[in-house]
Amino acid sequence: MARYLIAAGVIVNDMLYPDGRTVKGFLGGALYTVNGVLPYTEDLLFLSEAGPDFDDFYGDYFRLNHISMDGVQYVYPKTCYTVVKYKETGEWTETSLYGDEYFEKYGFPKAKAEYIEKFGGPDVKGIYFESAVREPVWNDLDRIRAACPNAKIMSELYTEETHDPLMKDRLFEHIGKMDIYSINLPESMALFGTDSEEASVQAIIGLGKPCFFRVGKKGSYMIQDGKAWFAPSVESETSVDPTGCGNCSTGAAMYGFAEGCHPLLTAYLANVAAGVNARQYGPFPHYSDEVKSWMREQAEELFKQHLEDQ
Repeated sequence: MARYLIAAGVIVNDMLYPDGRTVKGFLGGALYTVNGVLPYTEDLLFLSEAGPDFDDFYGDYFRLNHISMDGVQYVYPKTCYTVVKYKETGEWTETSLYGDEYFEKYGFPKAKAEYIEKFGGPDVKGIYFESAVREPVWNDLDRIRAACPNAKIMSELYTEETHDPLMKDRLFEHIGKMDIYSINLPESMALFGTDSEEASVQAIIGLGKPCFFRVGKKGSYMIQDGKAWFAPSVESETSVDPTGCGNCSTGAAMYGFAEGCHPLLTAYLANVAAGVNARQYGPFPHYSDEVKSWMREQAEELFKQHLEDQ
């Protein structure tokens, strides 16, 4: 039984950038979240839906990093594959490589309570979800809690829903049911009606629910127990692409929170993971023992230095 479950969609992407660059066969989706947890523990299981071609895309990554594929449910004729076209504004459009009809029929892979029940248990410490509030899985939250009674459940909010005024009440109700949630700065301004980072921090504190608050290249906050702990980003000189850094850092924050780490250490664990994730196109390919040891040591050193400087 794995202590950490990552329940979300898996996607393969072709990325089309405004400057004409194209990168194909990008491993995406919640694999970025795996990359947030994996540096700090291999005791995880990835729960997602895919097609029989999943191994063709993801097999090497899972084997190289010693991760079980037992949690992958083969329920589609093909693994979700989309074409993402970025605009100059940073916004994007996403279409299925297999055509609109395929996308309309199958949509994105979903998390389901039955998968948690199958692979969960009392030893599970943390569960990450990237599931819209509209998704059926949240109707089964009681089943999920019963299957993993000791787990901290984290929800990474969907951008589209945070910008929808009609979803505001449902989102606040949803947040209230979580142990911890994650949101970024533009999402927070839309959801809380704030006009600055500082105002969003205060709104999150006022809500009274632990939150991993992402503020882009600047860094992140771990907000809990009425206080906001800010950690600046940990950038690499070899940064190539920021895609997936939000999912990656959120996964690491879920781990730190569930482990009972100091909030500031949790933020640094997340920022270090995001910095490594940005070193290449797609998720970081191989977390060797040396890389994992370096990441943990860097996060702890930054945390200690930060406290000493205060």
